[in-house]
Amino acid sequence: MTAAVAAVGAPAEGLAARKTLRNSRLRALGFGVFAVLAGYLASRSVDVTAQFSFWIDKQGGQSATLSTTVGALWVVAGIATGLVAILQLVRGAEFRWRPWLLVAIAPWIAALIGNLLAGKPAVMTNVLAGSLELAAPISMAAMAGILSERSGMFNIALEGKMLVGACVAAIVGSVVSLATGNAVLAVLIAILSAMLVAALLGLLLAWLGIRHKVDQVIAGTVINIGAVGITNFIFLRILTRATEFNSPPPVQAIRIPLLADIPVLGPIFFVATPYVYVAYAMVVILTYMIYRTRWGLRLRAAGEKPAAAGTVGINVLQIRYRALILAGLICGLAGSYLSLATSSSFQLQMTAGKGFIGLAAMIFGAWHPVGAFLAALVFGFADATQSLLSILGVDVAPQILQSIPYVVTIVVVAGVVGRVRGPASAGQPYEQG
Repeated sequence: MTAAVAAVGAPAEGLAARKTLRNSRLRALGFGVFAVLAGYLASRSVDVTAQFSFWIDKQGGQSATLSTTVGALWVVAGIATGLVAILQLVRGAEFRWRPWLLVAIAPWIAALIGNLLAGKPAVMTNVLAGSLELAAPISMAAMAGILSERSGMFNIALEGKMLVGACVAAIVGSVVSLATGNAVLAVLIAILSAMLVAALLGLLLAWLGIRHKVDQVIAGTVINIGAVGITNFIFLRILTRATEFNSPPPVQAIRIPLLADIPVLGPIFFVATPYVYVAYAMVVILTYMIYRTRWGLRLRAAGEKPAAAGTVGINVLQIRYRALILAGLICGLAGSYLSLATSSSFQLQMTAGKGFIGLAAMIFGAWHPVGAFLAALVFGFADATQSLLSILGVDVAPQILQSIPYVVTIVVVAGVVGRVRGPASAGQPYEQG
């Protein structure tokens, strides 16, 4: 019996190994093609200047400028991509190629920006600081998705909860500001209100998916559609007529003493809105909680092997309820960022797909808080870059520039991530014994 099973398993393992080796060679070929392409582009951009400036002490203060040629950047991109191609070819299936993508992508991005700007100087401090700001709501949405799916629940309602949170924050912030005249109190109450309403939506999703075993994707879609309809109605029928209810006090950037004085890095990382600092803290806290505590172990068990977790006395359903409520709180916080820290008002469908991009960041980050935050930075950088290119007036259609963040999302999820395994029982209903 054992010999028969081994005989059947051996060809299957050999076929899988050959397929993996073939895929690694195809990847090496792909990297090699891009290396050759970079060399060709270098030959056509020898005399084009590329200038990147960084604020040293503060934005608008002293600056340091790095000046080179676009051709040199393409040469660096070609060398980096060729190195990855060689490593992939030599090490084969054992080569962990995804982390090495950063080695190849970074010089490609610099070369592309330099090529598009065609000699126009770019202030990269604004781009990088803007990337952190734009990544804050995306990373929060990704953290909410991680909590949900680690517990075993699909949560595509991130977009809807963020949208409702943005609307509630704008209205409550405006009302409290009018009533008290205290901007700080208005902002705090607005954020708490947004978090509370989004948590209730998370509870609704949990109630539909856990109690009534409604398909979790359908339940999340219903919440998203309902959020769009309700917020559109409120905006068109109320906020456009009574604009005083759509003028919350803005959340300003905070400069952290000492840290903000670090040359070059200080103006990028430590002069930001409180949401960015909360995102930093959230990554550290959730990473510790998920991977270093009993609560985190139970959360992961509920998403991987709920039946086994239930047999040792873990209340899987309770864990899932709490995870979705906590995810709702985080989504409400992310939504409040949009109306309080960006435009100081609520606008129609102002989330603009950030909840879904948060899901993409969650997948790209392999359901890990650190990876999700880094993935959110990728999307934030894409958004900040398109803003830079639009302001400097590059010779590219504005519609193409505005689509850059969404194109990056598609490329990352479909072409870069490949097959990544999420929690095994995510989306599967469970009956507590």
